Parts: sequence; C-alpha cells; structure tokens
Amino acid sequence: QWKQLENLYFREKKFAVEVHDPRRISVSRRTFGQSGLVVQTWYANTSLIKSIWVMAISQHQFYLDRKQSKAKIPSARSLDDIAMDLTEMGTPKVSKLVNLEAKNQLIMASNGSLISSGSQDSEVSEEQKKEKIMELKKKEKLLQEKLLQKVEELKKICLREAELTGKVPKEYPLGAGEEPPQVRRRVGTAFKLDDNLLPSEEDPTLQDLESNFIIHQKLVEAAKKLASEPDLCKNVKKKRKQEYADAVKKLQEIENSINEYRIKCGKKPTQKSTLALPGERIP
Repeated sequence: QWKQLENLYFREKKFAVEVHDPRRISVSRRTFGQSGLVVQTWYANTSLIKSIWVMAISQHQFYLDRKQSKAKIPSARSLDDIAMDLTEMGTPKVSKLVNLEAKNQLIMASNGSLISSGSQDSEVSEEQKKEKIMELKKKEKLLQEKLLQKVEELKKICLREAELTGKVPKEYPLGAGEEPPQVRRRVGTAFKLDDNLLPSEEDPTLQDLESNFIIHQKLVEAAKKLASEPDLCKNVKKKRKQEYADAVKKLQEIENSINEYRIKCGKKPTQKSTLALPGERIP
C-alpha cells in the first residue's frame, strides 16, 4: 500500500522499493538497526530502470494529490460539482506530468530517489536523518572519551616502564609540541631466592624459621638500598631509614626465635644477622 511506502530509488541498473511491514523485522543500513523496513529490488538496463522509477514517482504523486483532494471534498456533494472539480484539477495535473517527464529527460545522473523528487515524505526522511545524525554524534563522543581513557592508561604504563629502565619508551603518546617527561629511574629492590640457599633441616619447624630468616634478610637488603638512594627529600629519607631499622630489628627477633628453638632441641645457637649485615649500617 502507498501509505507503507518509505522510498523509491534507482542506481545504475537497480530499482528498489522500500516499504514498512510491521510483521517482518529486518536490518537495514538506512535505519541503523532493526525495523520493519522491507526492500524489494529489480534489475534491468539503465534506461528501463529510469523509466520505471519515473512512472513510480508519478504514481506516488498521484496518490498524494488524490489523498489531499479527498480530504478537501465535503461528504455530501452533487455529481455536477464533483465533475466540475475533476475537470478543473485535470488541466494542472496533466501539465504537471508533462513537466515531470521533461524534467526527467534532462536527468543526467545515474541515480535518484523519492526523497530527491520533492515529495511530502521528504520531511519525514529529514527528521529521520537528524535523529540518526544525533545518535551518531553521541556514539562519536563516547568513543572519544574511551580513546582518551585508553591514552591515559598507556601513559601510566609507559611511565612505569621508564621508572624501571630509565628511558621513556617510544610508544609514549605525545601531543603537538609536547616534550617527553623526565623520569627518574627507580632503585632496584627486587630479589630472587636461590633454592640452594634454603637450609634443609629435618625438623619442619626449624626449617620454616630458617626460611623466614633468609627471606627477611633479603628484605633488609632491599630496605637498605632504598634508604641509601641519593637525592631524597628529608621526610622520605627519614621514613626509609626508620623502615630499614625496623627491618633489622625484625631480623634479629627471627634469629632469637631460631636460637631459642635450637637450644630447646639441644643444638648450638647461631649468629647470622651480624654476619648477614656487616659494617655500614645507616644510623
């Protein structure tokens, strides 16, 4: 039915009719999603396709004019008045069709559509276009915000890499005229325990104490490196010295626990912390 018509268009050798059918749901590029839009397509040579399109446009315009004239005609009229109205409407309609044919003879483009013909449906289509443009702008804004978020995450990762390597990686995103940031390399405090360093005691409790001592010994060495790092502000340096002193105290406590357990088991005590941390203690 004409009231379900959405568009009539041709391109090269293709003629298509778009109609709304609420019983069918399809996906169309024109509607950017699911709708009841159904597209029917025919193919022929270009001249025949253009002729069919011109006739379809004329038929649709006739439907629109007839619908408009029906709305203006009163319900009770005599046959003479109706005949007079048809006679008066016939002359401009014929001239309109003639002008349309002459206009289409001058069409040199290889495509056309109902929207470009200036029908009343063009207003509806323009509203749909505005809605789709607004929807696309919202999507564009969301994508831009997500892109900025990802760029910030990339910057943080590159800065972390620069703190470890002392050099800003080339993947660091820079704006126009922006200089790469200056990053101070971190002091390496990572350590790895060698399996051969772990004592092999028959007593599982003593084994746990000895393993805990070796791990904490490495932590003390790491705290010492941090406390000895140059170019630190006064507060940070004081805090790191205190952390180093606490780590040494904790190591001594672990050694005391080991010696108490060894004496309890009838074994000789050891002195590991003094051997592990010779000389240069930070006051």
